[in-house]
Amino acid sequence: MLILLCAALAACSRTSPESGITDPPAGTTTLEPIAQYAIGSHVAEPSGVAYDPRHNSLLVVSDSHPDVAELTLQGTLIRKITTTSTDLEGIGLSATGDTIYIAEERNRRIVLYTSTGTRLSSFSADVATLANNGLEGVSVRENGNLFVLNEKEPGMLLEVTPAGTELRRVPLSLALDYSDIMFDRSEPCLWIISDESRKVMRTDLNGTLQKQWNVPFSKGEGIVIVRDTMYIVNDADAKLYVFLKPQ
Repeated sequence: MLILLCAALAACSRTSPESGITDPPAGTTTLEPIAQYAIGSHVAEPSGVAYDPRHNSLLVVSDSHPDVAELTLQGTLIRKITTTSTDLEGIGLSATGDTIYIAEERNRRIVLYTSTGTRLSSFSADVATLANNGLEGVSVRENGNLFVLNEKEPGMLLEVTPAGTELRRVPLSLALDYSDIMFDRSEPCLWIISDESRKVMRTDLNGTLQKQWNVPFSKGEGIVIVRDTMYIVNDADAKLYVFLKPQ
């Protein structure tokens, strides 16, 4: 009986032998969407999302094409911004809205564009050991610095200046992978989503876990908080999922 009990307890908190990362506790809440919108006709395989407060709109990127799609909060296309980037995995927006930051995974760089798609500059953010485990997210904090997220092997949180000078890097061991990041100035905190672990995490600015929630799907590739609402884009079904902001 004791052996069976120990085995059951071990199964409730499995650890990946490759990563050393433990599954969420059994009691972790699973979030349920309050709405969902098909956006595949506007942006196939969405991989990152940012909020533009000037237009109350979402900017969504895809790893399959170079356009940035600007959508309403209900997923309706407003316009497309053409870039020269490839393998777009994350997007951030400056506080003034005049600069778009795009994370290119395989090229391991952040590229800066104007709001109309004119390329300004770029800088390297080289962390990954494998080409397809590179940059997945970028978000702008209140002082203009950027938080940059590396997917896995290693999972890493970087803080860099807008010109690309690295200020610090923090190893992450919260999930199997890391798909997108958003700086929330209202807390302040970071919101991170994991595709493989199927969860959303809230951390402090040093990447220390504060709370986590399960999501009812894999392939959640982009996350953004808009006031009391959370938006997640799903790469597999090309949908925009809407949730109440978890507390």
